[in-house]
Amino acid sequence: MSKRAEADDRGRIVIPHEIREKHGDRYRVVELDDRVELIPLKDDPIEGLRDAVGGAFDGKSIREIKREACEAARENAIDDASE
Repeated sequence: MSKRAEADDRGRIVIPHEIREKHGDRYRVVELDDRVELIPLKDDPIEGLRDAVGGAFDGKSIREIKREACEAARENAIDDASE
């Protein structure tokens, strides 16, 4: 399903009713290099994240995922500061 949405003057985007009925009312906004994605949040956020990224986290604990995310954020901050 594909729907068009535009932000209003306050930056709000309305998610169509059919999509909210199917996926719920809570989403993670993920900015990628070429697009922005909305990832529905489940009661278990790690399960939702695993669904969103496929097998990227298979066999990893929450602690390992957090450690890798912190390392990546630190490297990105250093790269941004040196530009």
